[in-house]
Amino acid sequence: MPYLPCSTCNHPMEINIGLVSGYNVWNNMTNPRKITGSAICRNCGAGTGFEITDNTINYVSGKSGYGSLAPQVSSTAKTFYAEAEVCFQSGTPNAAATMCRAAIEIALTEAGYSGSDLYSKIENAKKPNGVLDDIEVGLAHASRLITRDAIHRADLIQLADIPSMLSATIQIMNKLAS
Repeated sequence: MPYLPCSTCNHPMEINIGLVSGYNVWNNMTNPRKITGSAICRNCGAGTGFEITDNTINYVSGKSGYGSLAPQVSSTAKTFYAEAEVCFQSGTPNAAATMCRAAIEIALTEAGYSGSDLYSKIENAKKPNGVLDDIEVGLAHASRLITRDAIHRADLIQLADIPSMLSATIQIMNKLAS
């Protein structure tokens, strides 16, 4: 496997393979035509998504596309966020939105905000006692409500809505980790 340096700190990135789809079968062998995954830096935690289709690699940078996660964000929260990117790149918007919501909830919990549900945790993180401003609180509640509708009411989320959710998730997670 070729070496992929991190665009932030130039250390080696770890490749995580997500979805394999579109199989061609010939000569009793299986040949995946499309592989989607992410590469996460072992040093700073920066990530980039990728898709390999018919031996062509396309990178979708989380850093330039949606923002960059701060080094202070925990590895658990970063993993949930990376899964959200992989779900988006795999064309599964409901899964991507769900992972954004999970990443925000993990970040809230790790920052010490408690509550009986996600709504309470978000409200407890609101300024003046918390760290989230009104816009970030609104973004967190939007993530909660959109995903709730997808999970409990079978409303489908549009793939085009996910990049803004990814950006909002990064903004919230960075603020909570600061």
